[in-house]
Amino acid sequence: MSGNVTYFELPSSDIAATRRFWGSMFGWTFYEGNFPGYSMIQGPEPMGGTPHDDASRHPRIFFAVDDIHAAVARVRNLGGTAEDPVTIPSGAYAHCRDDQGVEFSLSQQAGDPA
Repeated sequence: MSGNVTYFELPSSDIAATRRFWGSMFGWTFYEGNFPGYSMIQGPEPMGGTPHDDASRHPRIFFAVDDIHAAVARVRNLGGTAEDPVTIPSGAYAHCRDDQGVEFSLSQQAGDPA
């Protein structure tokens, strides 16, 4: 359903420290993602991931959309900014900012029409 939180990312500038802190905090486990420099987080719902060597200091939330291209256009029409969608095996995503600069991401699951 459109607007549901589907995924999150915790940025990391030190993946060992990130694994140690969040693993101890919530019992989460980390495993290598689909590409180098990215770990998946096993345990929470919704699922999460950790980009290594990411200097940002805030978690990123991904919201489900039915049509990634239409959603990106809507963000831009509402005065926000949106990167062009990136296709990955599980679907597509686009990093965005609202009209006040708040960061978020959109995601479309693979197989959804668009």
